[in-house]
Amino acid sequence: MVCLEVAFMERIPVNIITGFLGAGKTTAIIQLLSEKQTEEQWAIIINEFGKISIDSKTLRSSTIAGNVYDISGGCICCSAKSYFHENLTEIIQSGKFSRIIIEPSGLGGVEMVSEIIESISALVLMPKICMVDIHLLDNPRLQQLPVYKMQIIKSDIIVFTKCDLITDKTLEFELKKKFNALYPDKVIHPYPEISALLYDYPPVIQQKKCLRLINEDNKDLEDSNYQKKLFTFDENTVFNPEKLSDIFKKYSVILRAKGYIYTTNAWLLMNYTLSEFNLTSCNSQTYNEIVIITGKTDAGFFTLIEQEILHAIIC
Repeated sequence: MVCLEVAFMERIPVNIITGFLGAGKTTAIIQLLSEKQTEEQWAIIINEFGKISIDSKTLRSSTIAGNVYDISGGCICCSAKSYFHENLTEIIQSGKFSRIIIEPSGLGGVEMVSEIIESISALVLMPKICMVDIHLLDNPRLQQLPVYKMQIIKSDIIVFTKCDLITDKTLEFELKKKFNALYPDKVIHPYPEISALLYDYPPVIQQKKCLRLINEDNKDLEDSNYQKKLFTFDENTVFNPEKLSDIFKKYSVILRAKGYIYTTNAWLLMNYTLSEFNLTSCNSQTYNEIVIITGKTDAGFFTLIEQEILHAIIC
């Protein structure tokens, strides 16, 4: 037992913070960084489905994040596995990090990422955390997506997000009750105490198993089931955010939209999810950028969306 404890102490703990698109993963990491023990050095791996990493930009501008590693253009559980391995190797060989925080893509699986970590002797996997937007527990479209359900099933701890936006506590109680009925074995942790998740739970006991490609078994979990498009405009383009919000809500195939836009008031970080549209102040940018993620759609959809976005330009 002593040898096992020593081995755990020498290995780098790895926390996976997963959740569907827009569930609040990056916001949670920002909070964790603000509350972390000062002597700890963290490496943050941010994986975004699109080629442009809006989340890592947000992370860097919101806090002193330390070392942030971007993996963009695909999910680390499938099409971007090799880049994930490279980042982990670099982090381990540097010898300067005491913890690794991994934010997979909102369309990524959990089990494949876990198995990769468990296959590396220098790392120890901590309980997997899944951020769940409480507003979407009643969304039938989302409940039918295999990747959404698998993120919950394969995680160890659930943290509900955006509870502060629910004024009806009876509704909140009913939503949580419904979740408990669907996933009775899940540990639910309160969001305000999220930092305790890194220190109050023991490592996951590693089981002997061969590394296998999870996504080869279930094609529904591959990131090829989704599409993304980046739209850019020069810094002098001024947007009407309300019109952008109307566009995103108009097309049910749009799962997520985010980016930096210039408005009549200032530069804003824009976030659209299936439960909300919000804008927050941000630093000045060199150009407007809007990333849109959808389910599978026809070839002309993004051409249509581009025309719609042009109508949201003020000047």
